[in-house]
Amino acid sequence: MKIFVVALRQEARPLIDALGLKKDPRSRKLPVYCRDDKLLVISGVGKVRGGIATAHAIHTAGTPESCNVINVGICGAGNARYRLGEAVIANKIRDQSNGREFYPDMLLNHGLREVSLGTFDRPVTSAKGLSCDVVDMEASGVFQAAQLFVASHEMVFLKVVSDHLQVLPAAYPQMLRYYEDSVSTWLPMLLNQPDLVPADYSITAKQEKLLQEFVEKMRLTATQTVQLRNAVLRFLLTGGETLDFLQSRFQEPSEHKAVRNKQFRAIIETLDS
Repeated sequence: MKIFVVALRQEARPLIDALGLKKDPRSRKLPVYCRDDKLLVISGVGKVRGGIATAHAIHTAGTPESCNVINVGICGAGNARYRLGEAVIANKIRDQSNGREFYPDMLLNHGLREVSLGTFDRPVTSAKGLSCDVVDMEASGVFQAAQLFVASHEMVFLKVVSDHLQVLPAAYPQMLRYYEDSVSTWLPMLLNQPDLVPADYSITAKQEKLLQEFVEKMRLTATQTVQLRNAVLRFLLTGGETLDFLQSRFQEPSEHKAVRNKQFRAIIETLDS
């Protein structure tokens, strides 16, 4: 069962139409639409509502052990390098009100740019002091509710850049059009992968030891560690057999952070090639 969690009716409409979803009359307070193995819930704005709607949707689905939770919607970007209408995937979520961080296990072979996502309690109108790539108001709540029922590798947080934090009321229709126009580029990707990862899949103890040694040697950040682990899982799931090249490739990592970051990007590209 694929469960889509969206904040706004305008974000839901293209998905309802594309998937042929019908409203569930049993769900009166929270709008739920479903058909076959797909369910969509409209949460309303804010992380508390996002969390409540996520739990309600999983309960409505009735089979949390076989659910994928997919949070989609518009987001603001603090930097113009993220073009308007671009779909991105969050590999890190930070609740800006309390500093808690969450890491979806990014096993989906998506081909989209990965970003850090900050969840705020109020709309963000300036990039000054911003420590994340994009912003929303629901993701951390969705993650915290979903993790009570499903594993982190069974979640996806896909956002579409609708603005660069300079939002005027007159621009709102165009912001929604960016989202609507993007749906055809990412929805098939989500639908064409029946499971984000086999439920019984895990890294072996030997592979885990090798990964940890590599992380320490390369002095990777927490975000880079998660990115590496996810790339390794994708590599193994698509037929890769050994990780020994991690041990041999970088015997003497550079003392310069910029060089190590370049080396890290090279290893991710190797795993995903």
